[in-house]
Amino acid sequence: MSVSLAESNGTGPLLPDDLLVDVLRRLTPRSLAVSRCVSKDWSRVVDNHRLLRTDLLPLTLGGIFFNYQFLYYFTQFLSRPTTGTIVSGRLNYTLPGKKFTDMDLLYVRDHCNGLLLLHHCVVNPATRQWTILPPSPPLRQLPPQDLGYGGFRYEYLVFDPTLSPNYEVLTVPNIPFNLSGCEEFEWPPSTWILPVFSSKTGWWEQRTFSRDGVTAMSLPGIVGSVQLKWHQRAYWREALYLCCSGNFIMRISLSNNTYRVIRLLTEDGEPTEHPRELHLGKSVKGIYCASLFQGSQLQVWFLNNQTEWVLKNDRDISHVLPNLNEYDMQRHGPWILQKYYYWEDITQHSDEDSAEDNKAIVEENFKWDSDNDNVLEPGSRSMGFHAVFLGFHPFKEVVFLSDKFERVLAYNWSTSKFQDLGKLFPKFYLDRQDGYYHQRGVNDCYPYTPCWVSEFPENLSLEAQLED
Repeated sequence: MSVSLAESNGTGPLLPDDLLVDVLRRLTPRSLAVSRCVSKDWSRVVDNHRLLRTDLLPLTLGGIFFNYQFLYYFTQFLSRPTTGTIVSGRLNYTLPGKKFTDMDLLYVRDHCNGLLLLHHCVVNPATRQWTILPPSPPLRQLPPQDLGYGGFRYEYLVFDPTLSPNYEVLTVPNIPFNLSGCEEFEWPPSTWILPVFSSKTGWWEQRTFSRDGVTAMSLPGIVGSVQLKWHQRAYWREALYLCCSGNFIMRISLSNNTYRVIRLLTEDGEPTEHPRELHLGKSVKGIYCASLFQGSQLQVWFLNNQTEWVLKNDRDISHVLPNLNEYDMQRHGPWILQKYYYWEDITQHSDEDSAEDNKAIVEENFKWDSDNDNVLEPGSRSMGFHAVFLGFHPFKEVVFLSDKFERVLAYNWSTSKFQDLGKLFPKFYLDRQDGYYHQRGVNDCYPYTPCWVSEFPENLSLEAQLED
């Protein structure tokens, strides 16, 4: 048994290495990272015994899940081919022993640090582990019924493997958009009761969240001129940020069961005067909001100290947008869209198409360099250009956009570089522009960060769950 001779604050020798390993092994990854700063000996023990496996944590971008307009049954996955372990966006193994029908949904409702929330389960695509999610109980607190509230609600997934192998799911009511003529009514209330599912206990509970701070909103005053897509969310440092209306977002802390109302403001500190669509997300330094108006004016704000919106970018990107053409629209990009059409009459064709797509990629350096890979020469498309915002890169000053050629483009707002990733829509979706898919577009975009931590979730088969 080796003994470290290092001293801690003059109190004597540290623990023997094997005992110190046993102690450190019980810490969460985030606490292990902090412990490496305590002393050189602690850092040596952590590194030599590989106690901190950062390669297992969701610290890289592994792809993007897309939900399309009028395609409410299954989600598509855009990713870069890899010479390592392949992460598949095919999720039908969560419905074992049955053929896919139009009553089944393999539609991603939320994503957090490598886990996906579907209608019936929580799944880790990297490890192909999944577990059934019990139906959520009814909400106890709802906006007043005379506001025309239709009872819509959303479920949000919270998972942080640097803190715990467990996850939680919150059910939150939506806010009606048309509240004209309604009486003033404080919302949310000072104490807010929400159903929360914990994988640690295996059941739902009614949890009370207390308002943090003096800021209170009222109905209909919470409805502003800013347009927000439903179900926008971001997770950062043990808190869930939700878009609730055109005037504010909400920060829900699960560590101390509090919530805080944060107003949405422009660079001048005043409510937005002209209607525009804001997009909430997590990126390199925390929580951001982006706005695209007049088709090409991109603004990006950073939430500083949970209270102040700081403008980080304000530029007309049409002057630097590359000049793509019809050839660019048809060719494959460095990223490939994994096309999954689960209905029996289309499945074989979908698999064949995916195989052909993969053959088109030259196996070279498969790790995407978000600074230099496939950078496009700047051009000018100021006439008739209209970009569509898709999402934020979780670890870079990069946003994902699409253009009229329906390509997924990565734009770095610090360097003004554009990168072409690949096609946005699968062929079967484009081919069916009939009465069923009479419009095409993206409803939801989930930048996916694979998590290889094997402790979560418990790998239960459907038969084992039914026996419980």
